[in-house]
Amino acid sequence: MRFAVLSVCVLLATTSLCNGVEFSQVHDLPTLKLGATDLDAILLKTHALIDAANGSEDLGREMVKVSIDGQDIEIPHLSLASSVAFPNELFGFSYMYNQDDKPISSVTIDLGDSLRRVSVSGESADKVEALSKLLERDFDRYSTAAGGVKFRRVAGVCLSMLFLTSLMISSAYCWNTRNYKAMGMPICSAIGFLLVLLVPWNRFLSGFVLYQRYSPFFLIRPAPQIFFLCVVAAVLGIPLSYLLLRKER
Repeated sequence: MRFAVLSVCVLLATTSLCNGVEFSQVHDLPTLKLGATDLDAILLKTHALIDAANGSEDLGREMVKVSIDGQDIEIPHLSLASSVAFPNELFGFSYMYNQDDKPISSVTIDLGDSLRRVSVSGESADKVEALSKLLERDFDRYSTAAGGVKFRRVAGVCLSMLFLTSLMISSAYCWNTRNYKAMGMPICSAIGFLLVLLVPWNRFLSGFVLYQRYSPFFLIRPAPQIFFLCVVAAVLGIPLSYLLLRKER
């Protein structure tokens, strides 16, 4: 009799533990650039999938946080990105959902300059995986080739050293030889160095940027590519000036 009671207790405890197990998936996202309406579509899909998993009567806590001019503004409910009044660009956005003991109990979408990550957890492994893959796939459509804090630091240091070294060597060469036909090299070096120092790359090569629907896309969106081409032109101008000088000789 005691053995039977003990077996029932162990079975109930095991069942309780199994029911309380939570599964989670975390994905880091690449550099992102998208419009507010694009983010709205992803948020609505996420909300619909949560309702389908947990039930439409679910009263989970939702919160949206946006970063405007270095200040974090929290909105204690689901608010679509296009309905939030912000300047032409936004460089930080977070969405959080939380409701304990549900198939999908927690969803976090954290989009910023240094980190872009989606995290989903819940008691249903299938539903957690489905939502996690949906978010990863939808955000990947808006990924860009370059951007973020790490990229800017590495590229900035390398380009600064390149332009500064070229500027010193080519300036010394022009001064010592009095060959002012070679001035193209120090000029290109100086222009490139100033571009690296003065252009707000944290804005043009941000790890995450969100454009409002009324943003002048034809002016803002191509800006990173335009300044990047200017830097490439300055880099190529250095050896081109040297080759032209050698050809004249």
